Amino acid sequence: MLRASLLLLWWILTGCNPAPGSTSTLTLQLRVNDKPLSCDSVFSLTDEAVSLTDKAISQAGRVWQLQQFQLYVSNFRLNNRPLLLDTAALHQQADIALLGTVCDGADNWQLQFATPLAAGQLSFTLGVPAVLNHQDPLRAAAPLNQSDMFWSWQQGYKYLRLDIHSTAQPAQQWSLHLGATGCRSASPMRAPEADCNKPNRVTINLDYLPGQQLILDLAPILAGVNLSADNHCMSDPNRLSCQTLLPRLGIGALPQGWSMQ
Repeated sequence: MLRASLLLLWWILTGCNPAPGSTSTLTLQLRVNDKPLSCDSVFSLTDEAVSLTDKAISQAGRVWQLQQFQLYVSNFRLNNRPLLLDTAALHQQADIALLGTVCDGADNWQLQFATPLAAGQLSFTLGVPAVLNHQDPLRAAAPLNQSDMFWSWQQGYKYLRLDIHSTAQPAQQWSLHLGATGCRSASPMRAPEADCNKPNRVTINLDYLPGQQLILDLAPILAGVNLSADNHCMSDPNRLSCQTLLPRLGIGALPQGWSMQ
């Protein structure tokens, strides 16, 4: 009896200890053509990321700089078991976080989990759960209180926002904003009673090993897209640019650009 009790105590103690090298932090790194992208760097989609040179400046519309990149991620699971975030962290609640940057503003590239991460299949949702998607951002708790990541009570939040501008003159602007569409209510100022016809949430599944980073490379998402002011994508499925971009984000197809490294 004593031996069985000692074995049970050993199993409990060792089972609660994190594996060597494990951490409760997961960092997102944004890339283009497998090279890190920040607010200070410029990039080209026709070549690998380039430095800001006279030649690059002369290639009007081909060289771009980040203005804003943010995304909501939620519903984390590890090996198909719920994985909670640390509610003490500023940019997250127990089941949702805001990652990315507003250039010349605030940024957050780290997820803080309540427990250390073990090796296994990590899954999460790119998007805001329906139960949270149609509230008033002025009254919402962080990270759902950022009004420029919100369309309207009817349509809800922007799950992903990418704004870039060209370095050549005259400067060009281009945007990709992902959110729900087909949301029905009495007016844009009212939340729908049911989920939107096209909720546009995307599930990401990746194999994770302790110490790895979460990577999102924009190159396979934006490749071949005409980045111009009249070719934005605001999640409208009838727009030609969105018909290319939404499947690459994972709407009706496998999401592109995500990896663990």
